[in-house]
Amino acid sequence: MNVCRASSWACAVLLAACASERPANTSGFDDSAGLVEIFVAGDGFVQCAGERLPLDAVVLQLRQRTRTMTRDQLSRFVVQLRVAEGVVDGPAAKVANDGMNRLLRELEVMGVTQARWL
Repeated sequence: MNVCRASSWACAVLLAACASERPANTSGFDDSAGLVEIFVAGDGFVQCAGERLPLDAVVLQLRQRTRTMTRDQLSRFVVQLRVAEGVVDGPAAKVANDGMNRLLRELEVMGVTQARWL
């Protein structure tokens, strides 16, 4: 009886350990409510959804989109921020960095909790 009880307990522990681990190749971000990828250029513009837009226009689009979301949806909405290709250093890099910081502040105000700076 003790062997059966011990093996049942061991199986339960192993199953619990497997169930608590995150699946392989996941980042921990839940984008089930949507994912937006923004490439910030060094001239005050961004590339978003295949369009080149002023930074202010993308902020406005994000505000309109997040305003319709519930708190639960906001917690599952991911925004990825990247510096556009070709922006390496100098004044363009400062403009891109300032744009990234502004987007992060705006996303915080909107209630977006999952933003990645890549």
